[in-house]
Amino acid sequence: NGNGSGQREVRSYELSFHRKHKEKALKSYLPFIIATAKAIKDQERILQIYMNEYSDSWSPIDLHHPSTFDTLAMDQKLKQSIIDDLDRFIKRKDYYKRIGKAWKRGYLLYGPPGTGKSSLIAAMANHLKFDIYDLELTGVHSNSELRRLLVGMTSRSILVVEDIDCSIELKQREAGEERTKSNSTEEDKGEDKVSTFKIRMHNNIHICKPFISLISRLFSPMLIRI
Repeated sequence: NGNGSGQREVRSYELSFHRKHKEKALKSYLPFIIATAKAIKDQERILQIYMNEYSDSWSPIDLHHPSTFDTLAMDQKLKQSIIDDLDRFIKRKDYYKRIGKAWKRGYLLYGPPGTGKSSLIAAMANHLKFDIYDLELTGVHSNSELRRLLVGMTSRSILVVEDIDCSIELKQREAGEERTKSNSTEEDKGEDKVSTFKIRMHNNIHICKPFISLISRLFSPMLIRI
C-alpha cells in the first residue's frame, strides 16, 4: 500500500469464460480455487496454543513447536496408523454431517513421563494445522466455567486435558459421570466444536480403567501407548 492512506490494499481477479462452461466454472473450478486458497492460507498461518491458567477464558501464545511426524521418534507402524487415522478423519467431515454426528476424534495417550506424549500432540497440530487448547482442570472451579471454556474454543482445534487424577475414589468418579455427560452434550451443541479433538494423557493405564471406560463411552477414543 503506497498511497499513505493506511487502508488495506484489496486485490481481485476477473474470470471470463464461455457460456457453455458456466456450470463447470461455478461448480468445479471456483470451488477448487477457493479450497486451494484456503489450504495455502492455513499452511501459512501461525498456530496458537491457548491456556486457561487464571480464569474461565483462554490466553493464546504462538506455537513454535518443531515436532513433526517426520522427526517424531516412535514405532513406525504406530506412527503411520495415527497419520492414517488423522487423514481419514479430515476427509470424512461431510460423512459426519450426513449421519448427524459431531465431527470429532478422540485419542487417549498414556505412558511414563518424558516418553513423547506432548511431542506427539504437537506433531498432530503441525500435521493438521490445528490450534491447541491446553485445559488445566485445576484452574476450573465449576461446570459453568468449564462450559464457557469449551464454548470459547474455535473450530479445527485440539483440546488437551493432561494428568487427570486417576487415584480418586471410584465413587467420586461415578458421581462426576453425569456432570461429564452434561458437559459433553453441551459441547456437541456448538457448531464450532465439530472439529475438536479429545486427547487424554495418563501415566498408568491400569489404575485408570474406570475412568477410561467412561471416556470410551463418551468419546470412543483411540488408545495410544507411548
